[in-house]
Amino acid sequence: MRKISTFVAVVLMLVSTASVMAQLRGKGRLQGTVVDKQTGTPIAGATISINIADGSTSPIVVKSNDKGRWSALGMSNGSWNIDIDADGYQPSRVGPVAISETQTLPSRKIELEKLAVQEQVPEVVAPMGSSVPQEAVDAIKEAEQLLSVNGGDVISRTEVAGVGETTSVSRTVTPEDVVENARKAAALMAKALPQIPSETPELQTVRLQVQQRMAQAYYRAGDVRNAIGLLEAISAADPANIGVALLLTNLYLENGQLEEGKARLAGLPADAVTDPTVYVNIGILFLNKNNPEDAAVNFGKAVEMDMTQPASYYYRGLANLQLKKMKEAKADFEKVISLAPDSTEARDAKQLLDSMK
Repeated sequence: MRKISTFVAVVLMLVSTASVMAQLRGKGRLQGTVVDKQTGTPIAGATISINIADGSTSPIVVKSNDKGRWSALGMSNGSWNIDIDADGYQPSRVGPVAISETQTLPSRKIELEKLAVQEQVPEVVAPMGSSVPQEAVDAIKEAEQLLSVNGGDVISRTEVAGVGETTSVSRTVTPEDVVENARKAAALMAKALPQIPSETPELQTVRLQVQQRMAQAYYRAGDVRNAIGLLEAISAADPANIGVALLLTNLYLENGQLEEGKARLAGLPADAVTDPTVYVNIGILFLNKNNPEDAAVNFGKAVEMDMTQPASYYYRGLANLQLKKMKEAKADFEKVISLAPDSTEARDAKQLLDSMK
């Protein structure tokens, strides 16, 4: 069976903007959409930076519109990289892409993975007081600044050009920069944490916030093991923290620790999950780990929670198809078509139904 992402498609259209026209270098063009990898939902406001591989010219930077669509004009012949960054998602790179000024390439669908830790983690804002060394305060502030920089941001610095002369140099932040910043931020907070006492409730809150931000930094840097370790420590100290428990569930599954993820999920209170999307996302993780049985169970929970969402039926149909439960799969795909006949899921469901005949 193909990867989940190959079943989810969107209609791509060319969207031209005046800001792109001002950056013309050649006659080559690129266009596409940016979507959430798990749900197929368009991502608005994503930054797309298109850089020629040899670095001989400044990048073309555009934003996706409210339907996730983007386009860029002005590429010359050659190899170009496409860097994508959006709030709440892992930075991504596509390329190198061979551009020809005499040929229009098909639209590209770029799928981004969510930063599972980021949405649940507040910034460190509680006052730390005089009992925390200034060194620790400065380290945390520097870490926060590093984590605030996103791919596609344009940063400037002043350099000395000569005696009494300075010049401003600008560059665009790359996905590699974001990862490196996250590594540095995690190291800074790891150094600061032991210096924060826990003698008052306020300081205990600060320690918890720093640990959560460290988990985010580790995850953003691709260090899932350390992110899990920190979240486990937080969960042990605060077992009632449902948000952390859900994050741990997702990270366990993403890291291939299926039994740990299942145990964490089973330990949640019955009313802990109120959004069916949570079960859909967990089901997709199981499905991508070749565990259609547990995937179908979670998609079924999503259906029970809200019987009007076609995505829940669609993914359960895929799980049933893997389980060779043809009758159940057919029923799920037919439900998708009846609920949202014009959706991309319905189109794929029709194709799957035709293949089952």
